[in-house]
This record gives sequence, structure tokens and C-alpha cells, in this order.
Amino acid sequence: MNTLTRVLNRLRRPLHIRLVGPAHQTAAALHGVAQMVDRRPDMNGRRIRIDLTIRETPLEEWR
Repeated sequence: MNTLTRVLNRLRRPLHIRLVGPAHQTAAALHGVAQMVDRRPDMNGRRIRIDLTIRETPLEEWR
């Protein structure tokens, strides 16, 4: 990765990911996100914001 690509990645908007659910589902989803980021060279140097909310009982809006 060259310097220009690093600078452009810093200027791009961060990737926002929101994961809400039981612990085992959010852990599996986070693992999937990590694999996706690892496979894509364009994600190198990119800022990622991940919000995790662990809820063992589902909310009414999930049903």
C-alpha cells in the first residue's frame, strides 16, 4: 500500500457496523466482519466503528 492510498483511506468516512442481539449471534457476526476485512485489501488502513449491544432477550421490534 502506498502513501497516497493510506491518506485517502484516512479521509474516507469510517465504516459503521451495528450488531445487536444475543452474545453468540453477535460474536459470530463480528467474526464474519473480521474475515471480510481481512480478505479485502481496500480495507487496509480504513477506520471501522463497531457498536455492539448484547441482549439475551429479544426486543418486541425484533419479532
